[in-house]
Amino acid sequence: MNEKSHELTDPASFDFWANDVVRFGDMDATGHVNNVSFARYVETGRVPFMRAGFLPAYDDRQRFVVGNLSIRYRAQAFWPADVKIGTRVARLGNTSITLGHGVFIEDACIATAETVMVYIVHGKSSPLPNEVRATLTEKFDL
Repeated sequence: MNEKSHELTDPASFDFWANDVVRFGDMDATGHVNNVSFARYVETGRVPFMRAGFLPAYDDRQRFVVGNLSIRYRAQAFWPADVKIGTRVARLGNTSITLGHGVFIEDACIATAETVMVYIVHGKSSPLPNEVRATLTEKFDL
């Protein structure tokens, strides 16, 4: 059994990482990073994860789409800064995958997020393929 933490605030719980930066344009009138920018950082982690080979390639027949995104803000962020985003599979549903994300600046977790990715075939939600379920269960100790 994998001894990794599943806590999204713990960098050790992630094997998959993406990098971003705080842009000057991410700031709002109060002088810190605007809440909308956090969704962008999560996207920076999600998109390469979804295309990393764990899941079927998107085509005209099937794909994953965002069904829900929830973000928990844990600390303010300021420009300039380097952002690291960890992404992992948190849960498998019948027709969806819930991704867990940790957003970090230096060693501080500034946000955690969950993204529900719904599997779509011919425009309708569909059960996850058994081979996808088996691969993700083994890789992410689900």
